[in-house]
Amino acid sequence: MNFDHRTIGARLVISFGIILLLVVVLTIVAAFNMSGPNADAMPWIIALGSVTLLVGIVLAWWINRSIGQPLHEAIVVAKRMAGGDLSEPFEASAKGELGDLQQALQEMSERMFQIIAKVRSGTTAVASTSGLITTDNTALSSRTEAQASSLEETASSMEELTSTVRQNADNARQANKLVSSATESAVKGGKVVDDVVVTMGSIKDSSRKIVDIISVIDGIAFQTNILALNAAVEAARAGEQGRGFAVVAAEVRSLAQRSAGAAKEIKNLIGDSVGKVDAGGALVDQAGQAMQEIVANVKRVASIMSEIAAASTEQSAGIEEINKAVMQIDGMTQQNASLVEESLRTASGLQEQAVSLSQTVSIFNLGAREYGNAEEAMAMVQAGIEFMRGHGRDALIEEVNKMAKGEFIDRDLYISIYAQSGTIAAHGANRRLWGQDWSKIKDTDGKFFVSDMVNTARTQGDGWTDYKWVHPVTKDTMVKSAYFEQCDDLVIACGFYKQ
Repeated sequence: MNFDHRTIGARLVISFGIILLLVVVLTIVAAFNMSGPNADAMPWIIALGSVTLLVGIVLAWWINRSIGQPLHEAIVVAKRMAGGDLSEPFEASAKGELGDLQQALQEMSERMFQIIAKVRSGTTAVASTSGLITTDNTALSSRTEAQASSLEETASSMEELTSTVRQNADNARQANKLVSSATESAVKGGKVVDDVVVTMGSIKDSSRKIVDIISVIDGIAFQTNILALNAAVEAARAGEQGRGFAVVAAEVRSLAQRSAGAAKEIKNLIGDSVGKVDAGGALVDQAGQAMQEIVANVKRVASIMSEIAAASTEQSAGIEEINKAVMQIDGMTQQNASLVEESLRTASGLQEQAVSLSQTVSIFNLGAREYGNAEEAMAMVQAGIEFMRGHGRDALIEEVNKMAKGEFIDRDLYISIYAQSGTIAAHGANRRLWGQDWSKIKDTDGKFFVSDMVNTARTQGDGWTDYKWVHPVTKDTMVKSAYFEQCDDLVIACGFYKQ
């Protein structure tokens, strides 16, 4: 056998056994060598050897008990820790250096327990949060894709609108040019009509003068006719000598009558012409007024078309800017979509790392101490109520929302505070839930457990409720039990996983 492979206790026993064996051998040798006058000392030597042997045996037993057993206990604890078993707390029982060793092992075991418990609760919180982030990012990615699609359609429509507005602006400019040309033509037409009005007035005046002249001619013809009658009378009185003069008088009278008839016809024609000239003048006056109105309207249309052309130009420029902005928004939306995808991958990776870390520390067995129990959950709720009574509701909400930095979280135990409406006022494990309405949240069996808690707290003051919940890391459906109690207008609850 290899002596180095023996336990410390065995090695101590063997070592003391060898020493005691040497003492016995020396005692026997000394006893057999006693003769003569020293023979009387033999009993004393044997007695002394026996006492020495007995003391050595007792000393070996005491050393083994005070050194070997504590070392064995320390080795057992160290092996349990090496195997990941932290389920049972270790109490130091030895004194001195071995007691210090056991105390160090006890502290190391407890610290490892606290570290593993915090790592597991932390990975649970990280997995839960990253799961929510993944869900939110998935929804955000879907909305971003829909927004990107809408922006693409908007950008396409804006391009078409830009082209249409640009064409409208060109048409407005051309229409403005045509209206300007029409305005010039209308002004020229107005001047021509004015000239026609003036000319018609001159014709009207000339016609009146002609009527006056015809009246004079008519008067002359009348007087000539009177003279011819007088001449005929005188020729008849003269007899045969006045016959020739009578013929001439008859011709003059006939000529005077024809002249009077012609003058009358001319007068009638001139009168008719004057009437038509008057009617034409009235029409020309109306045409002049109409042309003036047309010119004024055309000028107004020209002014409006000029404004439309300017507005169309500005609108075209504005649409161009909007189109550029939409294109930029489309580009940023595409970038946001890429960032959302990257964030989704990051959140998924974070959740995978949390699960991996949880699996890594799963080799440690924390036993029943890993999770809280009913007594601890009730004690945490009552501690929260005492804190609220001493510091106020806002201070309690702030302390709970500190999560791991606050005093109301221990392993899987944490406080959640609900308003009477079911809205989460504070949550000790997930800041993403702050302010959310959980009145319609159901467990895996469809139970409205938050509404049940709030209603029961309102009617009874406190109570317990069980519900099934998916563990954020293992994804296993587990039963949680929560103790809740109403304090003022708030419901303070703390739940634990039932084992």
